[in-house]
Amino acid sequence: MPPADASRAEPGMAPGGSSDLSAALRRIFDRRDPTQAGSIHLMGLESLHEKLGNRWEGIASRVHQLAEKLLTQHLSAHDAWFRHGAEAYVVVFAHLGPDQARLVCAKVVEELQVMLLGGADTDSITVRTAMHEMGSEMVLVPANLRQMLDAARAGAVAPPHGPAMPPSAAEGVARHAPMEKAGPLQVRYRPVWDVGRQVLSLYMARGCRTRAGRSPLWGYDCLEDPADPQQILDLDIRVAHESLATALELYDNRFRFFLSLPIHFESLAATTRRQTLLHVLRDIPRHLLPFTTYHFHGMPAGVPAGRLSELVAAVKPFGSTVMLEVPLTGMDLGGIEASGIRVVNAALPPGASVERWRPDITRFAQQALRHRLLPAVEGVEGMAMEDLCEEAGIRFLSGELIGGWVDVPEHVVRRSRTDFQRQRPLLDPRRTGNAPK
Repeated sequence: MPPADASRAEPGMAPGGSSDLSAALRRIFDRRDPTQAGSIHLMGLESLHEKLGNRWEGIASRVHQLAEKLLTQHLSAHDAWFRHGAEAYVVVFAHLGPDQARLVCAKVVEELQVMLLGGADTDSITVRTAMHEMGSEMVLVPANLRQMLDAARAGAVAPPHGPAMPPSAAEGVARHAPMEKAGPLQVRYRPVWDVGRQVLSLYMARGCRTRAGRSPLWGYDCLEDPADPQQILDLDIRVAHESLATALELYDNRFRFFLSLPIHFESLAATTRRQTLLHVLRDIPRHLLPFTTYHFHGMPAGVPAGRLSELVAAVKPFGSTVMLEVPLTGMDLGGIEASGIRVVNAALPPGASVERWRPDITRFAQQALRHRLLPAVEGVEGMAMEDLCEEAGIRFLSGELIGGWVDVPEHVVRRSRTDFQRQRPLLDPRRTGNAPK
């Protein structure tokens, strides 16, 4: 089903009645390549309308904005959709068969319910599939989300023949099951070694959700939709609340350490979300401010220096230092120098070898130091990588070698390279094996 044909089915139009819908569906069917799988579905928002009641009229435009954003995220580049009436969408899949495509549509409605209602009622979510023409009307066959999920878990969704599910659609279908099985959100902490001062003094806070028999989810992967700005903001606030409460209790017990709070670009990008976050940071006790730092995540490539400076200036009154997460390669650090960012942190992939990453780590450190930034590397697993990073001029290190994720930060302590050599054979794999490197 070529995307051009699907997109000519009146994209953005809202036909008023069933005859208009039938005509639109017939045009799509007529243009389809019969050798392709594909399928056509009517994704209705009636269940959401019913649950919102009188509130629907006031927020309908916002609901459609969210729906269209989710459709864009879940559909592949070859798929298409268009509005039908006040509360429905016709979704045209180029390659997915009816069962798989129905589940994608149902997941969009479910995520809308979670965003707007705080939870989803799978029994109320129905997707209708255009099967064939009967007289002058198209036959729309309904399917319930609960039944679809039961079939998916039983392995009944994938057909024995036909094309594989495109990656974008597969991610959308699969997202629900891992989140259902994931445990509640926890906040955990990982120590960072200051190479120059030879101390473990900084602890990075990060959200975590455990999964039986699988690796935990970390950071923004803990979210139902890691791309949703409101969910991102809620996670940043949750981690900040819990981390600061823990830090305050430890401070009162004479523990001293630096706390690094994660903040995503989306939490600062829009004025309303930024003000919500800053309202939380304003409550940090004054005596904790010198020990509070921030770790910016999700910064898009090419953000203007002035924009980055604005975001740094927003949080700087509530802490001592701002660190920016950057890729190890391919990013020009020149625009960061004047923004107020002090540390740039790059993460190594699990199992990274010295031979493969030596040139990249060396260039990263040189570029950072040239722009008066302190380079940091996360994911250091062994002494060979520690040797390389220290030789290259990396100032801060974290990873399996330095220390695993813990439930509570510890008091600042001196650690030398010799200490890490001695402890290496004694590392407990249960402490670090399931954590992100």
